[in-house]
Amino acid sequence: MKYLNTIKMMTAFSVVAALFLSSCGDDEGTTPPPPTPPGPTLPDAYSFENVSFGGQTDRLNMLAEMISTIDEVTSGTAADATTLLNMYANENAPFSDADLNASTKQLKSKTYNLGFGVINDVEIEAYINAFASDAAMYKDSTWAPGQAGIVTKADGSGSYFLNADGVEYSEIIEKTLMHAVFYYQACEVYTREGKIGDAVDNTIVTPGKGTDMEHHWDEAFGYLGVPTDATAANFESADLKYFGKYAKKGEAVGIPTFSNLLGSFIKGRYGISNMDYTMRDEAAAEVRQYWEMVAVTTGIHYLNGAIANVGDDAKFYHELSEAYTFIQGLAYNQDRLISTSDWSAMLALLEDNGEASFTGVTVADLNTIKDDLASIYGLEAVKDQL
Repeated sequence: MKYLNTIKMMTAFSVVAALFLSSCGDDEGTTPPPPTPPGPTLPDAYSFENVSFGGQTDRLNMLAEMISTIDEVTSGTAADATTLLNMYANENAPFSDADLNASTKQLKSKTYNLGFGVINDVEIEAYINAFASDAAMYKDSTWAPGQAGIVTKADGSGSYFLNADGVEYSEIIEKTLMHAVFYYQACEVYTREGKIGDAVDNTIVTPGKGTDMEHHWDEAFGYLGVPTDATAANFESADLKYFGKYAKKGEAVGIPTFSNLLGSFIKGRYGISNMDYTMRDEAAAEVRQYWEMVAVTTGIHYLNGAIANVGDDAKFYHELSEAYTFIQGLAYNQDRLISTSDWSAMLALLEDNGEASFTGVTVADLNTIKDDLASIYGLEAVKDQL
């Protein structure tokens, strides 16, 4: 009855209001509210003046040459630890690319090193040393559980070098550095207060570099591995690297992972260049959210790959090594949706005493992780298609 009385009161009020309005003379008609002005038209690509992220490009290229050197072990050539550590720190001219040797940039100094239970620079060096040691001893050996060596795909189309626990060194080093450097720097450094906050200069323009705030935002974008002329319409043909390439995984099943992330970077740079700091802050939060979704959709993609390739050790452990690093790397973003307890429970199924170890992993374990990720991130409808 209270509900009906409320309706009656509302109806009576409406009638009174209508009578009041109709009693006003035509010359006293109400003025309609002004229309909401349309939002700004953003460019389709990251096409702004004074964009500069050469240091990020150097680091992407350093990692590429470093991993290429590691992969030579499958052809019988094992790089020593000194060479790889020099590449990591860019010391003693270790690269075949003279421009990289001349660069003042390096991967090591930008690797996460704060220590909240994820891999840091010291552990990266430990992985490098372990690879060099195993490669020197087992580069001519066939992999088996408990012994490092080379494992070849069932169809003979390629080989990988695994440690004794089935972890592919190339993938664990490459993808961990993608997260501990590229993802961490973009989400926890360059899109945060210290680099784009109101205290950062956004008025003095350095030709070719922009303002300090613009430049810092550009540096975050540079870690994505996407060229400035890439758009949501042409990204399939664009020269994408690292996370830019993996951002395509969601798009294949109708999730705009690439489009959303690129759009947020464009939005943030537009906001900064036009001193719209509300837009800047919205975009920064979106970048962290959408980049996390890229990691999650890619992790599920590789879990599916491992599940589909049980029985082919090369493919299974290769796919699982990639899946592990994308899940493990979620920790480098403090705005992550996944809880620490859920994240830890997933990793526990892929680790032994806190270290990646895959020889005891079952398909049931992988399905548990996939289902949990899909539930947390709202991907149940596409989890099997990623």
